[in-house]
Amino acid sequence: MRILKSGDLCPCCGQPIKEGLPSETIMLLSWLQEGKDLLAVMKGVNNETTDN
Repeated sequence: MRILKSGDLCPCCGQPIKEGLPSETIMLLSWLQEGKDLLAVMKGVNNETTDN
């Protein structure tokens, strides 16, 4: 997981992350971004099973 830093885009609002946010907030935003990235990847995966 990539840890976001000030200046990176917020996964919630798309605005640059401000300096001075608590580390807990940065970790939460990083976790949210990771989830968004995984969802984008999974949308391209065919999860259907085939019957043989």
